[in-house]
Amino acid sequence: MMSEQSEKKNPVRAAAMAKVWAGRRAWSLAPTCCCGCDQRLEIAKTPERQKYFRPGHDAALKSLLRKVLRGEADRESIPEAARANLARIKFIQANPELKRAFANPGQKALRQRTTPEAAQ
Repeated sequence: MMSEQSEKKNPVRAAAMAKVWAGRRAWSLAPTCCCGCDQRLEIAKTPERQKYFRPGHDAALKSLLRKVLRGEADRESIPEAARANLARIKFIQANPELKRAFANPGQKALRQRTTPEAAQ
């Protein structure tokens, strides 16, 4: 059964993931500040130590995300660099409210929570 599911890949999802990974690769070759100012960042020797913001610019992104949540700014104004590095920006991952700014309200959740009764 598992092999049948792996053989049937969703082409829409595959195209979406290819787009996401293309953005991540492009950013890693020429990293820019994730606040949207487009200032270049130094490339770190190891990916774990890569910086995502110029000093003090993380507050600009946090302010923009709060404006999106209040409805004062639209979701399209969130910088592509921030979208590409969403999983790596620690203050967004630590705050579920800020994660909601990136969510598409018209898109249904693809994953359903499994209940203990359904798992058995």
